Amino acid sequence: MSREPRVTALIGTFNQGRFLGEAIESVLAQDFPPSEIEILVVDDGSTDSTPQVASRYSDRIRYIRKENGGQGSVFNVGFAEARGEIIALLDGDDVWLTGKIRSMIQALDQHPAAGLAYHPYQIWYPEKNICFNTEFHPVSGYVPDRLTDLLTYGDFGTCGMALRKEVLQKILPVPEKLVVYADLYIVCLMIFVAPVVAHAEHLTRYRQHAGNLTSFAAGDQARHERRCRCYEEGLAAVRGWLADNGFDLRRPDLAAFLEHQELGGTEMRFAFSAPGRAEYFRFLRDHARVHGPLWTPGYRAFQWVTSLTALMMGYRRYEALRARYRRSILLREVRAAWIPDERPEVAAIPAHSPQQASGAAGGARG
Repeated sequence: MSREPRVTALIGTFNQGRFLGEAIESVLAQDFPPSEIEILVVDDGSTDSTPQVASRYSDRIRYIRKENGGQGSVFNVGFAEARGEIIALLDGDDVWLTGKIRSMIQALDQHPAAGLAYHPYQIWYPEKNICFNTEFHPVSGYVPDRLTDLLTYGDFGTCGMALRKEVLQKILPVPEKLVVYADLYIVCLMIFVAPVVAHAEHLTRYRQHAGNLTSFAAGDQARHERRCRCYEEGLAAVRGWLADNGFDLRRPDLAAFLEHQELGGTEMRFAFSAPGRAEYFRFLRDHARVHGPLWTPGYRAFQWVTSLTALMMGYRRYEALRARYRRSILLREVRAAWIPDERPEVAAIPAHSPQQASGAAGGARG
């Protein structure tokens, strides 16, 4: 009788035939026993060369073709079919770097209560031979125990996750109306069913190209509206799951966490539909109110000044100025030296009310 694999590498793909071979090869190149990894490719009804590319690896992968339904449906099919106790996610146009699986398994073995191990990724422009690391704030443990953790957790995506299947089952199914941003649902809810463990090494490359389902480079208004809609629907599903599982959404820490996520969606919408000065000013003040507990008093004052600057300049001119500031290492170093934004210690807010302590939420820490 064949032994079940330890890990399922779940590759979701749609019309990424020109990239899929690289994604599969990056899994095959992992420094982890091949007998302990299964490669499961879920094809979301591609109309390009994806089936032909997959057929070249027929002896090394399991290939499942389904009717087109989007990322949420791909996840649900893949999670149901996965045989590994750990499921590591990869999009068909991205690649893992060597050591990815070994690092994730070590992290989960060292923290047996954790349901999710995660890491940051690199932004990759292969045509320009450019690759740079994304910013990362590692948060480990039971995240809802600390407000600071709730407000800094989450700067990773699909290709940065390794999930313990037994724990993942607690939040399934993923809503299938999430044709994109289905990973938002997983990222937001896994912290409420188990601790997580962060690994600060950049272990995947996120390929930039015009066909990215969540790309902001393309000017397609319909795609942009779909992204914004799915992001909002994803957060609504998160709210629904939390309410259904006994979490009080009025609790200050949860309210701040959810508003933090909502502000990200608002900023996404602004990128394609510029707000008026008053609307943008309110957004910046809401952002400062939610994230103020992370900042020093001096940095909070600095944010007040920048908000007033934005009110005077308007969204587009202010964002252009902000972009120049971000590109200047010298300016950022001077600001950090004179106005540090180091996060002060913030007292933990109880994660559960007494009524929740024995319920589904109360048992989350394992």
